[in-house]
Amino acid sequence: MPSQGGGVNGGINIRVQLPDKSAYDNAVVNLRSFNGVPLATQVTSGHGLANFQGLPPATYSIEVVAPGFETITETVELTISGGQQYVIIILKPLPGTDVSLARTGPPVLAPGAQKELNKAMEALRADKLDEAKKHLDKAVHSAPSNPDVNYILGTYYLQQKDNAHAEEYWKKAIQIYPLHAYSLSALGSLAIQDGQTDQAITFFKRAAQASPDSWRYEAQLGQAYLVHKECAEAEQHTRRAIELGKDRAYVAQLILAKAYVCLNERPAAEQALNKFISESVDPENLKEARQLLDAVKRPTGASDGANAVNVSAGAERGGPSEHGQAMPPSPAEVAVGNSILLSRADLLPPSKWMPPDVDESMPAVEPGATCPMNEISDQTAKRVVTFIDGVNRISATERLDHEVIDRFGLVARHESRHYSYVESLMEIKPGAYHLEEYRDGTMGLDVFPERIASLGLGSMVMIFHPVYRDEYEMTCEGLTHWHDRQVWQVHFKQRKDKPARMREYSIGKNVYSVGLRGRAWIAADTFQVVSIETDLVSPVPAIRLAAEHISIDYEPVQFHKKHEELWLPQNAELFFDFNGRRIHRRHHFDDYRLFSVDENQKISAPPSEAKLDSTEPTPE
Repeated sequence: MPSQGGGVNGGINIRVQLPDKSAYDNAVVNLRSFNGVPLATQVTSGHGLANFQGLPPATYSIEVVAPGFETITETVELTISGGQQYVIIILKPLPGTDVSLARTGPPVLAPGAQKELNKAMEALRADKLDEAKKHLDKAVHSAPSNPDVNYILGTYYLQQKDNAHAEEYWKKAIQIYPLHAYSLSALGSLAIQDGQTDQAITFFKRAAQASPDSWRYEAQLGQAYLVHKECAEAEQHTRRAIELGKDRAYVAQLILAKAYVCLNERPAAEQALNKFISESVDPENLKEARQLLDAVKRPTGASDGANAVNVSAGAERGGPSEHGQAMPPSPAEVAVGNSILLSRADLLPPSKWMPPDVDESMPAVEPGATCPMNEISDQTAKRVVTFIDGVNRISATERLDHEVIDRFGLVARHESRHYSYVESLMEIKPGAYHLEEYRDGTMGLDVFPERIASLGLGSMVMIFHPVYRDEYEMTCEGLTHWHDRQVWQVHFKQRKDKPARMREYSIGKNVYSVGLRGRAWIAADTFQVVSIETDLVSPVPAIRLAAEHISIDYEPVQFHKKHEELWLPQNAELFFDFNGRRIHRRHHFDDYRLFSVDENQKISAPPSEAKLDSTEPTPE
């Protein structure tokens, strides 16, 4: 990255404008060296401005990316030390982009119409088409020009096998709002099925531009390029999909393998296929992948009269290729189909009662920053050890907001409770910690709504403790910002060869351990964990645990009398779909108080006033 210091270094100042010369915020501006090495990234804000300082004299490349507009690249030259260059970029709308909507964002549904749309989507998921149409008619009556309403109406017609009406409503959605990614993606899939690959590529490109953090649209674009036999482009976009979606994007490994076969890169194709086979559970996909793997492993020129493997993305399965070619296929022999099947799961947006899965997309990071993963791991581990000492010396006031969500994604019941909160986190034997939480002096279930206890949320940082961190695959994704703080973005996932010890569900006498995956944002200067999000590695059918999403934010708390600062949880949110119930909980902690505990003093259950036994602490 360029130096941020002063001295003789200069800068490049950029203003991004719409065609009417008004400023455009939220455009991504990438700064690169002349030979394409990424140096820095900014997002325009405050009158469309981006500003790169601390640059030595050189030739630079500026790339501006904005959804619904052409990507613009300009060369900028700093010729003298300390010089400043001022560049104005005027965005050029893509065909069909309504500039006024691009500026203001998508139309917002009124609560009543949104409720009907939610009910329609749940009915479509349950394949209750008549019920879905009833709710859709009400939504259309209230908001005929809303893109979401028109999109779901198109999805209804697709389930009716009426592709013409589906296409009509999806096109209406993008006429209303040109950046409607779901409609663009659906139109691309229809175009593939109709053999209009060029048009499909255009739609998928627009979808990826409208939602640049989503792995699904990059994977679809890779599929379309593969069908079009543009193998290098297919490889590029599919790799990006895997980078964004991690293991959740494992289906893209099959597309990537086919792209490698097309490029005649057999070792890379074999690696991608092995990865796909290890993750996939779909019998037909596995059959196709194993056939292709057998073909790739055969020596060049070998032929046993077998049919060629169809390496299309989403091609019709179950029969031999129409080309009776020898194994393994060479780039010139790659046979591609022209159908990408639309599934209901891909078309229907997820219910909004729970945040998107952490691996549904990857938040943007600054290009060019080298991640010191070993240093991040070691320094963060030290902060977590300090965290353990801190939580054993504090009390807090806790507010719990509890919501029961109905099948339409709407709040059916809400209640709030307040507690005096004390936590004990102790090492009970080498390599094992035990957590106890006291609310109003008790660990009983009765203090929780519905007698379901939500415990241990604030202590999720233990994932980075030296005792537990090796049980996770950790990847530093890059440098980014959390509010006004520069942070490292780290992805983690429970390792398959290690026991899941961080989180469990206890039901009666039975305990069910669950694996976690997620992201942490770690302060680049102090290595304190500032936020964590997690999801389940996989559902737990035995207890009907379909999903769980946790989000925790940490903030520094000053204890002035002790001249001490501790990083402690401020907010913890829990969403879970368990035993047929959807529940959302929000835990908020404040009024932290610090007390002194002797090294050998054990914390035990406080009396009803939530004070410690024996030696009563003196709160700050």
